[in-house]
Amino acid sequence: MTRRIAVLAPEAIRPGMAGMGIRSLEIAGALAPRFDVRLLAPNEGAASGAARPGIAIVTAPPGSPAFHREMRACDAALVSGHAASDVFLSAPHVPVAVDWYDPFLVENFHYRSALGEEVEANDRRAWNLALARGDFFLCASEEQRLFYAGMLVLGGRIDAALAESDPAAATLLAVVPFGASAPPAADPAPVRAAVGAGPDDPVLFFGGLYDWHDVAPLSDVWPALLEEFPKLRIVFSENPNRETTPQRVWAAAVSESERRGWKDRSWFFLPWTPYAERGALYAAARAAVCLCRPGLETDLSFRTRLLDAAAAGLPSISIHGGALARVLADAGAGLTSSSGESLRAGIARLVGDPGFRAAASARARAVAAEFAWERVVGPLAAFFERPRISARLPFPESRPRPFRILGLGRR
Repeated sequence: MTRRIAVLAPEAIRPGMAGMGIRSLEIAGALAPRFDVRLLAPNEGAASGAARPGIAIVTAPPGSPAFHREMRACDAALVSGHAASDVFLSAPHVPVAVDWYDPFLVENFHYRSALGEEVEANDRRAWNLALARGDFFLCASEEQRLFYAGMLVLGGRIDAALAESDPAAATLLAVVPFGASAPPAADPAPVRAAVGAGPDDPVLFFGGLYDWHDVAPLSDVWPALLEEFPKLRIVFSENPNRETTPQRVWAAAVSESERRGWKDRSWFFLPWTPYAERGALYAAARAAVCLCRPGLETDLSFRTRLLDAAAAGLPSISIHGGALARVLADAGAGLTSSSGESLRAGIARLVGDPGFRAAASARARAVAAEFAWERVVGPLAAFFERPRISARLPFPESRPRPFRILGLGRR
């Protein structure tokens, strides 16, 4: 009998979705050959916007009759974000895998001044509920595995008895990183036209700007780069969830580019590219740039944009790019940098050395192949083959607020 698996999308499934929606869709697709997968989307029209073979995409917002019907019919569920809480509270009979690849509690520390203290308090309630009631936990990297293992030890989910029978706690916690798939081939001409670039003019890809990013090092070296490459351009992507995601770094970047005379001349702020059309964005660029601030969020990050760009053969340069940036650098598929001269020199090499760029591009594709979605979901698929209710703890006294689409996922 084929097991039915419910995958709850924590954000709207639509053409212009961000990282959390993309991950839900891609995991559902990778599981589809082995299971009867139902992707539960919180929004209308999801099926028409992201149809995939083997996946039934169902409009089933948490708490709706469709949601409860799907929970009664499934053998196990994959949950993430705040949508997880509704499963724990309303379907305690369902074995649940908790996807913690995005440490949203830590991520949202950056938004405290903009969103208020209650967001953090509710995030903590959601994490405590998942910690008590989850049956299997996913993380994105070895750094995250140690972080979450500490939480599970402190929460009583990893104890001496488990450590004796399962020293690595592999039956409770597994690394399932963000996966990679080569974007569909696409004509870069529309992107190049949007930034006024000729066929041979160099373009860099940055992508979305979140409050843990830092464009100051780029601003510092940009004049020198323009002297060397007068037609150099960089593309930033407008957030698809601007109504719920604070935009301080975005606003600062726009203001800085206006002040320096770069906006719409060498710095371009384009609409978010739909996931299925991102190939054109990468094809138009020579390299990806990822510049972040130091901190706990960075230490725990798995910069999905770097992996997605690598799958398209785009080498990268990073400051505080987290675990994935180090993997790419070690493989010769990207560069890591401090600020200042090393950043300028690294970008100049990626832009101006075709031989170096070609070699890095080939290595980037090779790294991405190691992260193919079908490979990375292996531990999760093994759990779903034999789903189980683990040694859960009682429900915490303080319950999180009902689910709403926060839209804080990133790419």
